[in-house]
Amino acid sequence: MAAKRLIGRTLLAAATLAGTALAPALAHAQPASAAHGTVMNLSVRGEGRDDVRNALLTCEPAGGSHPYAQDACQALRDVNGDFNLLSTGNSTCPLVYRPVTLTAQGRWQGRPVTFEKTYSNECVAGVATGKVFSF
Repeated sequence: MAAKRLIGRTLLAAATLAGTALAPALAHAQPASAAHGTVMNLSVRGEGRDDVRNALLTCEPAGGSHPYAQDACQALRDVNGDFNLLSTGNSTCPLVYRPVTLTAQGRWQGRPVTFEKTYSNECVAGVATGKVFSF
C-alpha cells in the first residue's frame, strides 16, 4: 500500500515538473498558421474621437472577424502584403477634413507587418485601401 502511494506521488511529481518545464515554451507558441501565414490586427481610428473599429484578418484561409476577409486577402495578395501599394483607383471624395488613422500589425505570409497612415477622411482612406479596412 505504501509502495503504491510512493509510486503515485512520484508520477504526480514527474508530471508536474514536465508541465512546469513546458509552460514557458507553450506561452509563446503560435499556431502553425500564425507563424507562417497571415494574421493581422487592423484598426480604424478617428482623430480626436473615441471612434475606434478593430478587426482580425487571417488569410490562407481567409477569415477572422473581418466581414470582407476574402476581398481583403485578395487585395493584399495583389500587392504582396505591402499596404503602401494598395489603391482602388480614382474616386471623388468630399473635401471634408475628418482624419482617420489606419493601422495594421501582424504577419503577412510569415513576415512581420506594421502599417500606420492617416488620411484626410474615411472616403480617401477607402479609395486608398479598398476592402482591407472596410469593417
